[in-house]
Amino acid sequence: MQQVAEVKPSGAAQQISERTFADLLTPLIEPGFRLALAMLHDAQAAEDAVQEASFTAWRKLGRIKDQGRLRPWFLGVVANKCRNARKRKWVAGVSLGLPDELSVVSDEERTLRGADLRRAIGRLAYDDRLAIVLYFYLDMPVDDVATVAGKSVGATRARLHRAVKKLRPDVAIEEALR
Repeated sequence: MQQVAEVKPSGAAQQISERTFADLLTPLIEPGFRLALAMLHDAQAAEDAVQEASFTAWRKLGRIKDQGRLRPWFLGVVANKCRNARKRKWVAGVSLGLPDELSVVSDEERTLRGADLRRAIGRLAYDDRLAIVLYFYLDMPVDDVATVAGKSVGATRARLHRAVKKLRPDVAIEEALR
């Protein structure tokens, strides 16, 4: 039987109980999964990325000085896990788009438009797709998107603008940048 090494948190995280950590992390798991699913297009790979991000969050929680910034920090960790997963080709041969069970569109026209949008987003470069998913799908403010992406707010606004322009030939964009 293989032994599993005990994961110990660092710094301030040592002072946070597992229950408190779970309370902090629980509301972040679902948006983290949605982000990972949109980036990886594979539910199992998305679960793996969120689980790895959770372990990383537990180990590095002491680095967070402002608990109010936990959401963008954690989603940044998830985004990095997704980037690493794609680099290691863990998700070879996955289909484009989100699974049908996440679709809330009921009429045929909106379904077709949603499929077109998912395909168009799937064709974007990784960093463009990350910004679009965080901003439009997870409804994050631009400054939080910038934090997750590790870019300035101005660079993030420019990336969002360019990414939306890239999407325009394929789909009608109904929501304007805030």
